[in-house]
Amino acid sequence: MFWQSATGQVLIGFVSNLLFIVVLTAVGVLYVRAVLSRRSRPLRRLLGLGGHLPNTVQIMVSSIYVRQTGALGILEAGPTGFYGPVMNQSEYVSAQLLRDAIRTRPASRPLRALLDQLGLLDTVHDPIECEIVFSPQYVDGEDGAAVAAHQYQPPDLRADGPVVRRIRASIRDAGVYILVGGPAYNAAVAYLLQNLPEQHARFTFAAGTDGPQIVLEHGAAAQNPYRQHDETRGSKCVSVDYFILQKITGLGENKSTVFVCSGLSSLGTAVAVGLLASRWSHLERTHGGRDFALLYQFDNNRGSALPTAHDVNNALEGVDQPIWPPA
Repeated sequence: MFWQSATGQVLIGFVSNLLFIVVLTAVGVLYVRAVLSRRSRPLRRLLGLGGHLPNTVQIMVSSIYVRQTGALGILEAGPTGFYGPVMNQSEYVSAQLLRDAIRTRPASRPLRALLDQLGLLDTVHDPIECEIVFSPQYVDGEDGAAVAAHQYQPPDLRADGPVVRRIRASIRDAGVYILVGGPAYNAAVAYLLQNLPEQHARFTFAAGTDGPQIVLEHGAAAQNPYRQHDETRGSKCVSVDYFILQKITGLGENKSTVFVCSGLSSLGTAVAVGLLASRWSHLERTHGGRDFALLYQFDNNRGSALPTAHDVNNALEGVDQPIWPPA
């Protein structure tokens, strides 16, 4: 018979391979459109991607300036000569989790590449590029030299100085920017909160006698700032802490989208980022593509300035609805 001949066997092998490719392609198309689209579209809506904004997200963590006498080394007991910008470890770890939540799922990448080669993907399915970067540096030494405490003057973020120009340049291109950190060390956060247009201004961070505090810009609650404090619950003493999560669209000439994840503590900032990474779908269902400004309260049972991922997860379990705006 023909099918048992050498030519028939070759033809059967060719048809089998062709059918396998067709089935694999069909499965890939269904997977991308049914599964990835279900995740991708709400994520893009929340981030504000599409239209005039490219598929790029920058997570901008604090750039903390360390003085020469501030860093302890491995090979000597005293302070080393290191100086310059460093990242906050808890901010960076949380930013990595957020980056992984935003990026394309690893399992989808081969199928995405295959379908792209076959011309079966449209631009709505383009992968989102996400990177972690330093926020703009706010301390400059002459010819790169270290800056001593007595030489340093905090920059005026309402004037057109070199730091302000550096901040503006860092967010000049159209895209999505996620600013991670409090205004004490993240220059972009400090500048943004001081210079937001009135329709977007909701929160400010202020220095109080009992430490930093979050102040609502509008309403009677502005007279009652939120600061870390101890609270007795039964026989337990709990440290109550706060963080903000704000989304601003249409910012600047290029109408970029900016998120602000800032806490009164390192743990507060890490929890803000963790909430955005783990609950973005809930935020999208609640707010869609609209702006929001949310203030959250959580129990900070971590006495260290260097919270771990376990600390962040524990704190997140106790975070429910925002305390502002009121439900």
